[in-house]
Amino acid sequence: MVEVYYYVPVEQVENAVECGLKLSKWYEKEVRIGLDKKKCMSALLNPKDDMVKYKSDALRCVKLEIYPRYCYVADRYLYEVGLTHSEVMQLYLESVMPIENYTFGLYRLPECLVTTTVIGEQISILDKRLDSPILFDNSEDLYINNIIEDYKGIYPNFNDMMLYYFYSYLVEKEKLKRYEDEDVVVFVDKEIERPFAIKKPPI
Repeated sequence: MVEVYYYVPVEQVENAVECGLKLSKWYEKEVRIGLDKKKCMSALLNPKDDMVKYKSDALRCVKLEIYPRYCYVADRYLYEVGLTHSEVMQLYLESVMPIENYTFGLYRLPECLVTTTVIGEQISILDKRLDSPILFDNSEDLYINNIIEDYKGIYPNFNDMMLYYFYSYLVEKEKLKRYEDEDVVVFVDKEIERPFAIKKPPI
């Protein structure tokens, strides 16, 4: 069984835990998976992947325990952009994979496509303090950190490159001053006069 998270209106939580979530009522989208178009509920791998819902007083997070064969993971950001760009929607459809094939951090906003009705015995109310530990704070942070680590392995000076272009942007916004020689650039915060010495990346 895999554990995923789903947000339900507060007034319907008790009924969901007792009677389950019927796919025909709760599905949010139909997605082509393999050769078939399937109704899907869009759950999360981490309850904090949607902080608006996580903090909402109108919604309650429930934990679903589901057999892996009914769960697929896709990149929800591709879906949202794909609603106005058909080329990106094709990328979304190509991103759909069985949950057991998914590696955490692969997608910026992974959604778990649940393709079955979930019975009450498989649903419990998430206790944010006492429930199962979550291995990472949220998927977006993990995704960004993975990209950065990948590039650090390819470009040994990647940290300098990131800071150089970020600080150059702040110079354009007149928040920093810039002094440079052949190899090093010193950026100085105008408010606190703090210097940041950055190696100049090769152009």
